[in-house]
Amino acid sequence: MKAGYAVFKCPKCGRYTFAPASSKSRLCSNCGKIIKVDLSRAEIVGDARRASELVRYRNAKEAPPNVKQAIRMKGEDARLPPREGVRSSSLLLKMLAERCSDTPISLDALDSLCKEYDLDPGWVREKLPELGVKGIVFFPTPWTLKFIDRKRKPEVKSRKTGNIYKVVLDALSRSSLSESEIVELLAEQGFSPQQVEEAIEALHNRGLIIEVKPGFFKKAPP
Repeated sequence: MKAGYAVFKCPKCGRYTFAPASSKSRLCSNCGKIIKVDLSRAEIVGDARRASELVRYRNAKEAPPNVKQAIRMKGEDARLPPREGVRSSSLLLKMLAERCSDTPISLDALDSLCKEYDLDPGWVREKLPELGVKGIVFFPTPWTLKFIDRKRKPEVKSRKTGNIYKVVLDALSRSSLSESEIVELLAEQGFSPQQVEEAIEALHNRGLIIEVKPGFFKKAPP
């Protein structure tokens, strides 16, 4: 198993992101697509904090893709891979309810799970971000997912995970904080350092928080 964290470009939107080097897939925090972790094009670093810093540096340094590139990539996104199984929303929801309700599963396990249910894995990867927007699934980390069972009373941890963006934004609306201060503050509410770092990366990429100086953040003005 490969140690450390891989820093690499999302092939869909061109923004840098990171994942454990042992993972094969992750959810891009910027464009919301499930992407492959290509170690041959990645830089490996020792820990998540260093990976997060490198991602922010690379994204700040590089200019956004030009319009022509964006249009080309949008066209590529619209083309689904060759069909390898059934494309059924009801069967997909059945699989998620039966296999992903109790504990999160890794995105790497999706392909084998889809084969058990005779679902097209490429189509499933395209559908999952849509289900995330609808609140049917959520991603505890960018490389795991969990089905939200509306029939169950939500666990405290699940509610907290779903509110992590709001908690970070509330904390940064009062004053600027360092990343370590944010991690420490949210640790008291049950969030792991990795969850906090991912939330900071996503909010920063979307322009909802700004880095006022290296390693210090505050909520972006309305």
